[in-house]
Amino acid sequence: MRSHFSLFRLIALSALFAMSPVCLAQEEAADLTDVRLVIDVSGSMKRNDPNNLRQPAVELLVELLPEESRAGVWTFGKWVNMLIPHREVNSPWRDTARAEAKKINSVGLFTNIGAALEKAAYDISYVDKNQRKNIILLTDGMVDIDKQPEANRAEWRRIVDEVIPKLKQAGYTIHTIALSKNADRDLMNKISVATDGVADIAYSAEDLMKIFLKAFDAAVPAEQVSLDNNRFVIDSSVEEFTALIFRRDPLEQTRLSSPDNQLWDSGSETSDVRWHRTDRYDLITVKRPLEGTWIVEADMEPDSRVTVVSNLNLRVRPLPNNVLKGAVLDIDAYLQEDGQTITDADFLSLMSVDARLLGGADYTSLVELWQEDMARDSSRFVSTLPPLDKEGVYQVRVFVDGKTFTREYKRQITLRQAFSADVREEFGEGRLNYVLTVNAYTDNVNFDKTQVVATIVNPDKRRIIRPLALSELDSWLVTIQPDLEGEYRAVIQVKGESLDGDDFVYTLDELSFNYSIDGGLVSAKPEFEEVLPEEPEPEPEPTPTPEATAEPAVVEEPKEVPVAESGSPFPDWVIYVALGVGNLILLLVGFLAYKKIMGGGEKDVMSELDEAEREETAPDAPEPESELESEIEPEEETDEDEEEPPMEDLDPDAPSPEPAELIEPEEEPEILDAMEEEIPMLEPEADTEPDDVADLAGLDEDDVALDVGLDEIDDLDAMAMEESEEEVVEDESEEDDDMVTAMLKAQGLDLAEEELDDAISSLIDDLEDDERDSDEDKEAPA
Repeated sequence: MRSHFSLFRLIALSALFAMSPVCLAQEEAADLTDVRLVIDVSGSMKRNDPNNLRQPAVELLVELLPEESRAGVWTFGKWVNMLIPHREVNSPWRDTARAEAKKINSVGLFTNIGAALEKAAYDISYVDKNQRKNIILLTDGMVDIDKQPEANRAEWRRIVDEVIPKLKQAGYTIHTIALSKNADRDLMNKISVATDGVADIAYSAEDLMKIFLKAFDAAVPAEQVSLDNNRFVIDSSVEEFTALIFRRDPLEQTRLSSPDNQLWDSGSETSDVRWHRTDRYDLITVKRPLEGTWIVEADMEPDSRVTVVSNLNLRVRPLPNNVLKGAVLDIDAYLQEDGQTITDADFLSLMSVDARLLGGADYTSLVELWQEDMARDSSRFVSTLPPLDKEGVYQVRVFVDGKTFTREYKRQITLRQAFSADVREEFGEGRLNYVLTVNAYTDNVNFDKTQVVATIVNPDKRRIIRPLALSELDSWLVTIQPDLEGEYRAVIQVKGESLDGDDFVYTLDELSFNYSIDGGLVSAKPEFEEVLPEEPEPEPEPTPTPEATAEPAVVEEPKEVPVAESGSPFPDWVIYVALGVGNLILLLVGFLAYKKIMGGGEKDVMSELDEAEREETAPDAPEPESELESEIEPEEETDEDEEEPPMEDLDPDAPSPEPAELIEPEEEPEILDAMEEEIPMLEPEADTEPDDVADLAGLDEDDVALDVGLDEIDDLDAMAMEESEEEVVEDESEEDDDMVTAMLKAQGLDLAEEELDDAISSLIDDLEDDERDSDEDKEAPA
């Protein structure tokens, strides 16, 4: 029987080979960089790159390539042409490359991606473990080698089944850039993920430069110094630095201020300063720079940076370009001087090394998610990143502050799920269609035995279950037609079999997209919450003591009570107040007495009627509580049943049983059935135990049967009881009214309601006048 397994393990074994320690060790030991640019020059580029920004992008990479690395440039349409020879990078090679880069155009007829990759990997049979072979592929279209669709599909299949596995086996890392949303992104992702390269999309030609640069950073990691607030520090170990400054204003003149306050610009080029200016950026290379703080005078964009050539280097064990959801990565950093790892404990103790993690839906929306001081383990600084759980782009940064020098390392990582899903626009049959597309990021899936189902919830919360059909290009597709504006959510489940014969089930993260008539269907990007430094909670302010208070509270001294002339120790107004309060208290006591008499009388009348009714209807019935308790011993509790009272106690006309007579066990079913028919109101709810029925009714167990047995009698005599109750209550009310009236008359309060209100108001006014006269007498001079 096939075993279920985690698809994370499947992908880790097949697609993310870069996480293998062996591969990491090979990458770490590689010293030589090999970069090969493959540029699409098909006719469609006239539409997607009208300003031919591919030329300045290639020129930028030519300038950034380090000395002694190897590089070459190929262009392709239907045919593949080596534009710049693949050789060692030096001054003559740069001169040739600058001249040839101007020949990049858009005149090709087809898009022969497979042949271009094979031509760039002309030395595929030669393996050099000391070289990192990188191919950067830029295209705006799909596999297009013929006018016949069948030929193009066959070529697509050949690339996936033959070309990619060979390049992967030979150790090539392929970074892909799609210069159009209409490019075959699925193929680009397959190529990059299989070889652990970077896959990105430039939605406009203006984004091409920065996307190209990120692919170059992945292929050629460069050591950087921190550039903060337009300032950077150069130490004595730096032999050369290169500042790449992207300007916000294309017309602005960038200037560079050295530590000795000398200003440099694009017109002050010398033997030690090389300044390359375009309409978008300045590339400044300074050899043998002065030690100290340098200042860039320009309005820079965030992607600007300064790289250095030094014999004091920060090395970080290479991280993969692609990881799966939930991956946990370790950072291992160390310092080298002249190629040797620094082990001096005193020197390393002066280092302050921290790691940071930024994340976002794409590289333009990165926010800081995590920061930690790296722990020193002998000669290395180590840290573990938090689990990555949101699909998107992450950037790992390691920063070293050595007091007299700084170094910075940056690495971009793309987090993917084992299967991806998105919604795309397609025109067909004269209308715009939306296609839900699912792709696999692994080659260890048996596509013919894998099924995909989507559960879509529309804005009205109505669920629609749609199976996805497998296309010839290894994608699962289904067309959706939104009919309501608002938010749509899709939960996608994949169930299938790997090439090894193991079953798997995988559920993708919920996909959310919004539909509007004007904007169409737009997928919602995952939100990354920025982690801000915690602010210390403010300490509670101490409660001021009387000694610490600036102005002590004024405490009024008690006033002396004047003695009346009549010889009484209290003034007249106090006596009036006492009399009024006493009358009010008597009135309240009378009211409470009235309520108590009325309530108690009602209870007594109801009790008497109930007792009389019981004596009338069942004069010969025995007292059930005493007899049942004395004659019937409680049995042990069974699963659900409890001891029930005999049915004779429920029937007032039945003869009384003998005290010693017990119910036979075989008669219990009939008796229980009769009880269920007679007293259905005692049946408990589904979640109520039978033992709790008496508790719910507010009765003792032995009272349940008796009270229910009297229900019919109570119903028959209800009217008589009500009439008797009314007569008794009416008589009692008359007596109580007479008593209350007598009490009020005794206190002089037998007034009408309005007269009583007037009397109380007059009393209060008299009291206030007396108090005012008393205060005036006290304030008068002696």
